[in-house]
Amino acid sequence: MAQARPSRPAADLAASRPGVSLRADGIVFGFDGPLLRGVDLRVSGGECIALLGANGAGKTTLLRLLGGLIEPHAGQVEVDGIASPRLSHEQRAQRIGYLPQRIPVATGFAVYEMVLMGMYALLPARGWESQREWLSVGRALHRVGARRLMRRPFDELSGGEQRRVLLARALVARPGLLLLDEPLAALDPGFVLELTATLATLKSSGVGMVISTHRLSLVRQLADRVVVLRRGEVLAAGTPSATLSPVLLDEAYCTDAFSRADAG
Repeated sequence: MAQARPSRPAADLAASRPGVSLRADGIVFGFDGPLLRGVDLRVSGGECIALLGANGAGKTTLLRLLGGLIEPHAGQVEVDGIASPRLSHEQRAQRIGYLPQRIPVATGFAVYEMVLMGMYALLPARGWESQREWLSVGRALHRVGARRLMRRPFDELSGGEQRRVLLARALVARPGLLLLDEPLAALDPGFVLELTATLATLKSSGVGMVISTHRLSLVRQLADRVVVLRRGEVLAAGTPSATLSPVLLDEAYCTDAFSRADAG
């Protein structure tokens, strides 16, 4: 298999804040019934944790809980030893970048405005952005190969271009931990290679990641550990070699296709 080469300068990528640690213990969340039950997770700087499981297994919900977008009904999330609800918006923005799976409706916003939203918690109260913030926006767009799109209307971009912009928004504050929900969705093969190389460079610089994905190739390339979810519970956790077995994948995805393909 051809190896992707980093397309961005390593010094630029290493500008993120490394060393952020996250700990989740006994996470329970649900509405009419539990969507997640008793989930534990650890990630430290420079680690990549991959979340696998069928649609509806709870991957996106878990990422939102880890990012503080919603609060668990039981259990606790800590970031750098601080209980998540106690983090200020500024502290959270400095530590965690989040890439959602769904592309938001953003009529009337230019690309640079979408990226700048990732810095709002860090902006001074003077009422305008300085050259420093503009340089940060330009750098983030450059890192994802989208600087040329800076002044384009966000809602006129292709799905793949929009995901590049949203990734730039997750990176613009240079957080030490990235929560990425299906980061390779709707991307062309060339940018899949570029983005995978970019994430590998970020990881090597000390940035931690939790990635929800269906792409087993990405898991094999980046993940140190895998958490397999099934109906809101942890079915298995361990190294990629231990968790990507056909039998386990069949159980996670309620199929026998992996075993049949392996037998063939």
